Amino acid sequence: MNPATRNKFNMLSEHVKRQFGTDDPSRKFSVDPTLVQSLVERQQESSDFLKDINVLRVSAQKGQRLGVGIGSPVAGRTDTNQKDRETTYVGSMDSDGYECVQTNFDTHVSYSMMDSWSHLDDAIFRKKYSEAFVKRMALDRIMIGWNGKTAARETNRVENPLLQDVNIGWLEKIRLNAPAQMMGYDGEGEETSAEFKIGEGGNYGTLDAAVFDVISLLDEWHVGGDDLVLIVGRELWVSHGLTLYNESRAATERNALQVWLASQAVAGLKTVTVPFFPARGLLVTSYDNLSIYYQDGATRRAIIDNPKRDRIEEYLSSNDAYVVEDYGKAGGIRSGAIKLKNEAGNWY
Repeated sequence: MNPATRNKFNMLSEHVKRQFGTDDPSRKFSVDPTLVQSLVERQQESSDFLKDINVLRVSAQKGQRLGVGIGSPVAGRTDTNQKDRETTYVGSMDSDGYECVQTNFDTHVSYSMMDSWSHLDDAIFRKKYSEAFVKRMALDRIMIGWNGKTAARETNRVENPLLQDVNIGWLEKIRLNAPAQMMGYDGEGEETSAEFKIGEGGNYGTLDAAVFDVISLLDEWHVGGDDLVLIVGRELWVSHGLTLYNESRAATERNALQVWLASQAVAGLKTVTVPFFPARGLLVTSYDNLSIYYQDGATRRAIIDNPKRDRIEEYLSSNDAYVVEDYGKAGGIRSGAIKLKNEAGNWY
């Protein structure tokens, strides 16, 4: 680290001391909840998807889901000559709760990279430094949400490159707790041999037809909701577009491609692709049905200058849980059960 960079890093350390109220940033310290909220907001700013879903602070490590904006209808009428009026709980009544588990987001920045920032003023230097891990932390949280299977004591990124062993994500939560909401699983959440061929000559001639079937899995009071979205894998999305563009079709049908590109809608639902969602995944839900909970007071941080490795190391941990607020407001098809047709006309 050159002298200019060393001076910048010393200024950064002094800033951390003042901001976080710690005498020594190299010793693990608890992060004040208001500063954790600021970190969460910065992560959300770096990811459109995290802006849309719930990222919520909870006081207990274990507990009942909050059921944000979720629940069955509450309107009704009572003959008070016969009995008292009774309230209806706004939220999900099933017993599935949440458990926040420690997740480490440990990163480092090399001296040489920091040297390249040494000409920047102090504020921009701090921004560059923090951006080096804030963006990655946001992407990792999304990756875990879609691909997480277990919360292992010892994780292995070589064997689980999509962070499958860091925490239990949303799709796995549906499989474990509400397998009937996901076509391609039996009642116990085990994979079935059923195949769902999407394309001409398949179970579903179009992606729209498959999505209409998936919508029928939702609780009746959610089916007509105006907040539902279709989250679709990139491979499935591209296949849908190519089908519309097939030159053998009538011009009026090919014109549908322009509508598709303009509206990005399938089966009347807003359709989105999001980072790290399975390539052939298909899920109908609402953004506020997907949550990440983080435990209040459980965020820890340390910043260490490690000359043995010529780098600055950032250790940050958070107790997190991934929550589907209402399983009745989610439906999909197991990605491995979806088959598409190749140019030769074969299903794969």
